[in-house]
Amino acid sequence: MRCVMLGVPKYKVLLKSHDEKWAEEFEKTKQTLINIHGDNVVDIQHVGSTAIKGIVAKPLLDIAIVFKTITNSVFSTMLENRYEYYGEVITGKHLFILRGEGQDSLQHIHCYEEKNCGQFFDQIKFRDFIRSHPNYAKEYELLKQELYKMYPNDRKKYTEGKQFFFDKIKQLTN
Repeated sequence: MRCVMLGVPKYKVLLKSHDEKWAEEFEKTKQTLINIHGDNVVDIQHVGSTAIKGIVAKPLLDIAIVFKTITNSVFSTMLENRYEYYGEVITGKHLFILRGEGQDSLQHIHCYEEKNCGQFFDQIKFRDFIRSHPNYAKEYELLKQELYKMYPNDRKKYTEGKQFFFDKIKQLTN
């Protein structure tokens, strides 16, 4: 599968203006995931900043997928399709990463099991809230730009710096 995403070097932060091709990339990847996982797929959503028009984003695709069950076949199928398993990053959330040349992150696939997908719904609520509230979208974009200036070479600190904003939006959407 050919990926049009620019990608982000491992552990680093890179922000780019929104690109309409990101939605096209999502649709292609979604279809590929449906094709390789078949009836086990319950839902697939474009999440992360590339799913929000008008704000800067790391040029890597974030996708959340819910499976009926997460079995060994999910892991083996993802590995066969060049996705690297990153682990169970929080309880019930498994992360796979597609890397490109130079080990740039091109896609992050966040996997959930149907019986344990609260975090999946949190991602969707956040995305939908930001999409429908331009003032919060702008605030989020400014925060991302500020964190990028502070942590261009530390994606973990950059991500940690956004947590209070995620928590604030979660409070507003509950």
